[in-house]
This record gives sequence, C-alpha cells and structure tokens, in this order.
Amino acid sequence: MSSSLCLVWFVSVSLFFRAKHKNNILRYLVSLAFGGLLTAFVFSFHERVSEIEMQQFFVLNLSLHLLVSFAGFLPRTYNQEEFWEFNKQLFLRILTAGLYSFVLYGGLSLAILAIDKLFKVEFDSKIYGYLFVTIVGLFNTIFFLSGVPETNSKEVPLVLKYPKGLKNFTQFVLLPLISIYLVILICYEAKIVFTLSLPFGWVSYLVLAFAIIGILSFLLVHPVANESGNLWMRTFNRWFYFLLIPLLVLLYWAILYRINLYGFTLLRYYVLLLSVWLSVVIFYFLLNKNPKIKFIPISMCLAGLFSIVGPQSADSVSKHSQLSRFENYLKESEGKKLTFEQEQELSSIVYLLYSNYGFEIMLPYADKKLDALYKKDKEPGYSQIMEALGFKYRSEYDRKDNIRDSFYYYSYENNESAIIDIHGYDFIINIYKNNPFESKNAFVIGSKKYVIKTKEQDYGQDLLINGDVIPLKINDFIRSESKFDDDNSNSEIKIKQKVETSKYKVLLTYVHANGSIENNKKIPKNYQIKVMVGIKN
Repeated sequence: MSSSLCLVWFVSVSLFFRAKHKNNILRYLVSLAFGGLLTAFVFSFHERVSEIEMQQFFVLNLSLHLLVSFAGFLPRTYNQEEFWEFNKQLFLRILTAGLYSFVLYGGLSLAILAIDKLFKVEFDSKIYGYLFVTIVGLFNTIFFLSGVPETNSKEVPLVLKYPKGLKNFTQFVLLPLISIYLVILICYEAKIVFTLSLPFGWVSYLVLAFAIIGILSFLLVHPVANESGNLWMRTFNRWFYFLLIPLLVLLYWAILYRINLYGFTLLRYYVLLLSVWLSVVIFYFLLNKNPKIKFIPISMCLAGLFSIVGPQSADSVSKHSQLSRFENYLKESEGKKLTFEQEQELSSIVYLLYSNYGFEIMLPYADKKLDALYKKDKEPGYSQIMEALGFKYRSEYDRKDNIRDSFYYYSYENNESAIIDIHGYDFIINIYKNNPFESKNAFVIGSKKYVIKTKEQDYGQDLLINGDVIPLKINDFIRSESKFDDDNSNSEIKIKQKVETSKYKVLLTYVHANGSIENNKKIPKNYQIKVMVGIKN
C-alpha cells in the first residue's frame, strides 16, 4: 500500500522538477520526506485494515493520481492544448500497460499450466499469485513509467493530436447516453416538485455519477467542441453546466435530508463533499470567460486531501456525528421502550462505531451501562452491547413482521499460516460437522501413544482419546451463546468453549458456524472448530 502511494508521489515530484528543468538534490529531499510521511501514514493502520482506513487510502491514492495530471504544469506557463495532450498520452499509456500485462500474465500462466499437465512438473499453487504480483508490480510499472511524457521538453514537445475514434465514441455513444440520463433525472425532479414527495436516498449517487461522467465527456470533447461541423458537441459544451444546476438542487436536497435524519457517515460525508466540489466547478465554468480545464483535477485533488486528516476529515466528522447520535439516543430513551425502527437505528449506530473504532469508544457515552460488560468481555457481540444498554439488536436485514430464520458466524484469521500458540496444551486438531476426525497414526507424548478420533452425536461430537470419551456439547453451546445471534461475518470476535474432565482440559475455538433458526432455537448445519487438548498429569 505504501509502495503504491510513494510511486505516484515520486512521479508527480519528478514531473514538477523536470518541468522546471531542475534535477537537483531538492527533488530527492522532497520525494523522500513526503514519501516517509506516506509510509508512516500507511503503517499507522490497524493490523486488520478498517473500512475507514481503506477509504482514507483510496482517497489519498486518487488524490495523488490526480496530482500527476497537473504537477508538470504548475511551474510553467499553462497551455490548454498541451495539458489535454499530456493527459491523453498518460491515459493511453495506462491502457497499453494494462493490455500488455494482461496478455503477458495470461500467456505465462497457460505456459506453466501446459508444463504441469504435459510433463507432470508440479508447481506450487501460489506461483500464479507470485507471477501476478511480479507482472503487475514490476513489469506493468516499468512499462508505464518508460512512456510517461515530459511536460516541458524542447526535443519532444506536446502537440495536440485528437483521435478520430475518440470523437466518434464521444459524439455518437457517450453524449446520447448522457442526454437520456439527463432527461430521466430532470423528469424525476419535476415529479418530486409536483407531488411534493421526498427524493430517494440513492438518487444522490445517480446525480453524482451523471455529473462526473458528464464532466469526463466535457473534457474528452473540449479540444474540438467549438470546431465547425460539431454542432452536437458545441451545444453540449455550452449548455452542460447550466443543465447541472437543477440537478445540483436535487442532490443537495437528497443528501442534506439524509444527514439531518441519520447524521454523517463516511459515504454521506463524501457525497456532500463531492456536491460542494461540483458546485464550485459549475460556477467556475459559468462565471469564468476563459476557464482552464486543469481546474477540475486540481480542485478534486485538494478536496480529497481536505477529507483525509484533521478535524474536518471524513473520519473525524462521521465519528463525532455518530457518537453524538449514540449519546442522544441513550438520553432520550432513558426509562422508555424503543420501537422496532428505533432499535434498528440504534443498532446501526452501534454497528458502525464498533466495527470502525472498537468497543471502548462507546464507554464514555453510555453512562456506565457498558462498564460491567467491558470488564467481562473486551470483544462482545453487537447483541450483547444492545442487551447491556437495555435493548434488542436489530440488523438492517431484520423486518418488523419477519422472524430471523438463520445465523452465520465467521472468525477473521489474519494469517492462516502463522504458528499457533498452544502453550498449556499438548496438541491441536480441527473438527468439522459431518466429517469425523481420525488420526491416521498414533503419536507419542512422553512415552505414551495416543490415538485421536471424533464421533458425531446429537449434542455435538465425542472426542475419543485412547478410548476415553470427552463429550463436546457443541450444539447446546451454540444455542446458548448470544454471540452467534449477531451477523458476525468476517468478525474479529473470538468465540471459545472450555470443557474439562479428570484427565483432560479442552479449549474449542470456533472458526465458523452457520445454520437455521427454528422456534427461536439455533440448529447448526456446518461448523469448523479448532480443538486444543491438554493432558493432565
């Protein structure tokens, strides 16, 4: 992750200093200094990268890619045609590098497969992954960088060459499609006005997608839009930003209404940020007699950087918004019974806070209601948190008139090849439902041989060690354990069960479990459990 960020940053710095015709030590110092900050930023992420951290990485990566598009034009006199040509060449180079890499990977993969099948040469199955990383990480990068044009070269100047195929694609495919969507959105807005109804939440995404694709089309046709014979393009170029204004009103209406009801989340923050950015772009092109198209990537780059760190960042704003809603909900519901919808909304707040920031962040806002649970379990389930608050957990898929008919649990494993610490135990095995375990050979501990196997039972499984029977009441445990009630897919929550006899101590760690719910009773259909066994002296 840090390599991808540093690579794009180094390209931007190189373009900037080469445009100034300076290739001195300052270039390397700037590259290394900010490269170090980017690396530190990535290494500050949690071991398991959260949704917020992944979004921060994506936005920063996008901002740095946008920086490449204009970095070489900052220290020199701006030329609109040269700027367009540079980015056209850059885009074509990306597509070419991707095509070469795809063909090379496909060809070499087939070659490896052919050697495997024809000559019976066995390869590690990971070779295809290593090959992919090598081609994408090394070949694709080197191939792309070797063709990056310079922005201020006297030997190879940037001369506008507009592809005829691009003109035909934009004029006869892209612009008609955009016009259809424009008509649909304006008709929908008219329907809202006449019926005095509220806009659907997802209309925000549709308007943004339309606006961004429209701006891309505007950029694609820009060099030839005002030429004679291009009436369709010239009309689009003249009226596009005017037609965006009513859609901009619809966009603000939809997103501000959602924020007022449910507060900020990462997604709503970025929808609002893009709405503001779109407003700035629209009025810049409408009010400026000689607008520069470099304003689009520059303004979007700055908007992206604005949202990454600081009190105004997406992370900070969404976190404080949801914590405020969490606190207000608890204060307003003191001594009251929440409706199904209110419990579902509070559950979504708990889910968002817990999955992104952990259990601890809610403790100061819960008026000591969660303190006892925290002392007992540092990683409880969503149901346990809601129960400690005095409510029932309702997932977004629950319906008021429906009864939940299934459960699912999967424990996140960061590294399946890691060495497992079995300190205090003697051996570890994996057991599965409907697939009894039986050791092929006896193994020796001390001077004694042990034969291990399992046998299915109504209550779970029996663990048989040299004829000794240890009942593992798995089914009863799953039915009574509330952590299985949550939608814990890819969860960091560990569910463990202890069993002890006079000869053995057993620790069961659930990897995954799923099944049906009938008459409020969980019936396991599948499970995988790591079983550690300690032999008492």
